[in-house]
Amino acid sequence: MPRFEVQRFCRFALAAAITGLAACGAAPEQATPSPAISQEAAALRTVVPLTRPVALDKAGTIADVEFDLPPPRSGASTDLLLGLRVWAKDAKSMYEIKDLINHGEFPLTLHLTRVDGAKPVQIGLTRISKDLQSRLPVASSGVVPGTTSTSVDVAMLKDAGLIDRSLVYGVLSLAQMEKAAPGKYRITVGVNTDRPELSAKNVELIVAYFNKGK
Repeated sequence: MPRFEVQRFCRFALAAAITGLAACGAAPEQATPSPAISQEAAALRTVVPLTRPVALDKAGTIADVEFDLPPPRSGASTDLLLGLRVWAKDAKSMYEIKDLINHGEFPLTLHLTRVDGAKPVQIGLTRISKDLQSRLPVASSGVVPGTTSTSVDVAMLKDAGLIDRSLVYGVLSLAQMEKAAPGKYRITVGVNTDRPELSAKNVELIVAYFNKGK
């Protein structure tokens, strides 16, 4: 084949390949995720998504945090998770912590209050049943009987620097705010009974949007 014909063929093949990718809806390049921020910086973050280290071994208040809630990104749900995140260096160790918390009854009390209006407004919450089949209202007392396994919008966590690629994470749901409205909120969480077996475990409060397809 003459040289100019070879060049012409290559240009045609390249154009066809690009057109084919566009027709198939090829995804654009994604921005590089932000590097993980320090635990100290994460503990000062007051915009969702956010995390706070908590101790679950002794009864009492474990978290009292005011935060700003922005709208979700386009790929996230409008439902907001209020839960726990566990982490470890490997999957086996992470699941040991997660299962220890998630097994059986583990009553906690949590309240979510909107605080940017003329007066504080307590927000009604729902929780997922232990068999993962139903959404149930959380009583006005704020007591939830335990946790359920779930997942959140990881992209927003990465953008906030709340994912360390050297660690393995697991997420447990306490409750959720459905169709969350942006604004300023306060969350309080308390452990109702001593759980000495949970001493010195890697556990954080996490407030984050769910995945849209949760």
